[in-house]
Amino acid sequence: MDIKNHNTDKKKLVNRKQFKAAVVIAVFLGIVLTVSRYFKFVSKTVYEESVSHLTEIFHQSDNMLRELTDKNLTYLHMWGENLQNTSNEDEIRDYIEKAQEDAGFLEFFFLSADGNYKKVTGETGYLGLQGNMEEELRQGSDVITNAAVPGKAQLLVFATPKAYGSYQGFEYDAIAIAYENSDIVNVLDISAFDGNAQNYVIHPDGRVVVEHSSGSWGRVYNFFGVLREHSDMSEREINELSEKFKEGRTDAKLVKLDGRSYYLVYEKSDIKDWMFLGLVPADIVNASMNSLQFNTMLLVGGVVLCIAALLISFIVQKGRTNLRKKDTEILYRDELFQKLSMNVDDVFLMLDARTYQADYVSPNAEKLLGITVEEIRKDIHVLGKLHSENPKEPDKNYLERIRVHEQKEWEFEYVHYKSGEQRWFHNVAMCSEVNGKRKYILVMSDRTSDRKMNQALSEAVRAAETANRAKSTFLSNMSHDIRTPMNAIIGFTTLAVSNIDDKERVRDYLGKILSSSNHLLSLINDILDMSRIESGKIHLEETEVSLSDVLHDLKTIIGGQIHAKQLELYMDAMDVTNEDIYCDKTRLNQVLLNLLSNAVKFTPAGGTVSVRLKQCPGTQSGSALYEIRVKDNGIGMSQEFVQKLFSPFERERTSTVTRTQGTGLGMAITKNIVNMMGGTIEVQTEYGKGTEFIVRLPFRIQPEHHHVEKIAELEGLKALVVDDDFNTCDSVTKMLVKVGMRSEWTLSGKEAVLRARQSMELGDAFHAYIIDWCLPDMNGIEVTRQIRSLGDHTPIIILTAYDWSDIEVEARAAGVTAFCSKPMFMSDIRETLMTAIGQRQAEQEDNILPAAGSDFKGRCILLVEDNELNREIAVEILNEYGFLVDTAENGAEAVEKVEKSKPGGYDLVLMDVQMPVMNGYEATKRIRALDDPAQAGITILAMTANAFDEDRKEALEYGMNGFLSKPIVVEELIDALQKNLS
Repeated sequence: MDIKNHNTDKKKLVNRKQFKAAVVIAVFLGIVLTVSRYFKFVSKTVYEESVSHLTEIFHQSDNMLRELTDKNLTYLHMWGENLQNTSNEDEIRDYIEKAQEDAGFLEFFFLSADGNYKKVTGETGYLGLQGNMEEELRQGSDVITNAAVPGKAQLLVFATPKAYGSYQGFEYDAIAIAYENSDIVNVLDISAFDGNAQNYVIHPDGRVVVEHSSGSWGRVYNFFGVLREHSDMSEREINELSEKFKEGRTDAKLVKLDGRSYYLVYEKSDIKDWMFLGLVPADIVNASMNSLQFNTMLLVGGVVLCIAALLISFIVQKGRTNLRKKDTEILYRDELFQKLSMNVDDVFLMLDARTYQADYVSPNAEKLLGITVEEIRKDIHVLGKLHSENPKEPDKNYLERIRVHEQKEWEFEYVHYKSGEQRWFHNVAMCSEVNGKRKYILVMSDRTSDRKMNQALSEAVRAAETANRAKSTFLSNMSHDIRTPMNAIIGFTTLAVSNIDDKERVRDYLGKILSSSNHLLSLINDILDMSRIESGKIHLEETEVSLSDVLHDLKTIIGGQIHAKQLELYMDAMDVTNEDIYCDKTRLNQVLLNLLSNAVKFTPAGGTVSVRLKQCPGTQSGSALYEIRVKDNGIGMSQEFVQKLFSPFERERTSTVTRTQGTGLGMAITKNIVNMMGGTIEVQTEYGKGTEFIVRLPFRIQPEHHHVEKIAELEGLKALVVDDDFNTCDSVTKMLVKVGMRSEWTLSGKEAVLRARQSMELGDAFHAYIIDWCLPDMNGIEVTRQIRSLGDHTPIIILTAYDWSDIEVEARAAGVTAFCSKPMFMSDIRETLMTAIGQRQAEQEDNILPAAGSDFKGRCILLVEDNELNREIAVEILNEYGFLVDTAENGAEAVEKVEKSKPGGYDLVLMDVQMPVMNGYEATKRIRALDDPAQAGITILAMTANAFDEDRKEALEYGMNGFLSKPIVVEELIDALQKNLS
């Protein structure tokens, strides 16, 4: 029997060894397969990352070339206008030499359409230009092409046509500037690859416009020639690449040139039909990635060997220790239990049922209970009445009633001995009997964290209930605030119908309907904005912004409300040396309009509202901190309400504020936008005395807008600033010093007249006056009259925070030279001074909205709209401007009408998005896929109530050319039509 058992054990041992060997082999094969797949993944990643990196680098070079092209053509247009007004040849020569010094071009040509030229030095010759330059110049188009001059390197020429011109008897059709190929190469240089990169600008047929090569292939005239001579590409592959160039594709591929692998990256340039190419040796681009791949292979190989060695070692060691296994199992289990007990919130005790002496106490007892293991072993009663179930019967031993293999549970409150912290335990007691000896096993589970979590959940429930009550209150408010304008719209519409023959009364009713509609739209926009902020769907889009334009536009927008409430508005700028910044202009306007609208809303008639902008030093190079203070002397706020001012749905409940409509979301939206911009907002207020909001925002500065501020004609001359506000005087004085003038200031109009007289008598007369319109002793026009009565004909500029159209006639008659709006920025003072001294004509204000029927007569629009009322409104508006309008009720009908129309039959399509049968996106996609290029390329503008940024992006992704939101804003509609039909 013993022999049989021994043989059975032996067979089991052999089978176990075979199984372990099979496991080792399977693991090894799995590792090899995983490593192989990993190497393929690394290779693919190397290629994708390299192509992405190269595409970005060469795209930047393409942008540099485009910027150079735009700059040169802009210079040519400007120089052409100036040369048109100058006939003196010396002045022309000086002007061109100065332009060459500023712009850095190689040559300047007066150019005839047949290619003959004349330089300012009088030198003549023939410019061998590529392409049909004469036809392009005749058509009035700018020309960018290569040219050859005998004895010189190939040139890149920029030319712009002129209607007529003559220099030294040479009649020219265009003016042109030229750069050597090396100059253009310097712009396109890619320093990231230590000169190993080669780039080309070519025509789709391979003709090279600009090259930057290492010289290994000599002078390159046609890029496809290089591929045919030096690459392993077949003629079919080269022809396929040529077709991609003609289609204007952007892509990359690996090619071999003279046995060396190169990354070829190409993209369509925005200049003419050019393609931008880049060649970089693959081993240089992938150097770091190849090193990583090689090291990874070594590391993985080492790991595989180590794992294999460990497995083999483990099997050998397992065999040797098999005989000692049973002896060590108890020690392992004990050690494991000790380790586990230190990482759990349960204290384990084993008690003798007779003496209650602790045979075992888990080592985490001191951490959870504050009592050492030795203290518990010495006297179990230090833990309290653990054995008593009922506090009223403390002497009753509950543990004794537990039978063998039974379990009892109860809760236990405990104070930690060391920290004094209140804790809660869940006790589980069990009875076990071995060899006639009974033991109690006690598990004390710390439930303090669960208890605290339940308390936190209860508090969260209470907070949610509070939020629900706040939203219920908000809905109640909204019910009132929405019904109020709706009641006005319905009521005044009824009155307008009842008095349809009374034109003046109907006009008044319609104006009130429009005002109520705009208010209703603002309520809806606030609710949607808050919803998008909470869901994280609002993103900032930085663009180039002028703070001067922002504040002047803000004053124009709010001016009507200021005038209607008979308020005083003060706006000024202090120490603003960088007015051109990068920021999200829409969101900045939203913040400022929210603050300023609230100031106007809560300031009674006759009050004052002020906006002050100040520039502070930035914490980072290239940025500045801007402080904006919006202050009013209105009704103010209670300190209790200030604590929840920026919470959604909150509005102060007072007899004054209750009558003011609003969602209670404006300040919450403002606070969120300021936080997104990385700024801060604070409020200083006192009930009954007014409120001041202080917003501080960091913005990046536009470095390219730093220009020479001094005005040569005014350098060293003296100016006088007259304003009753010291800060304005100080700020304007500093700006005058920057333009090169000596500046004085005064707070009084009478003193200004006195200083003017004294300066003339002393022979140091003022050469410019900047006078505030509203002075305490006399207004700016009266000051102007008195200065003119002294025989002083110096330019006088009126500085005002108001619309000067009402006083312009009187001011001009009194002798005012020019006007400037507050707040005054550096750009404003330069423009105004240049206008005042006759160096620049005042710009005429454009009329944004054209007269009915102008420009659009005979133009045909396809309007796609499923809603009958919306369709009727749009048709009436478009007819008012002279458009012929055809309509479609869904996307499928629109596609059919465009497909059946003659080319040019429709000038433009206004496409709704959400429609039955076929939506606007699908319809646009179908139209873009039409066979006729004229039909497929028709201009399509989205006109939809889906007015968010992601809707705008989606419309453009589907091939639409523009985006208009509903409800229709006539000015935006006509402006968009003008831009797309011009």
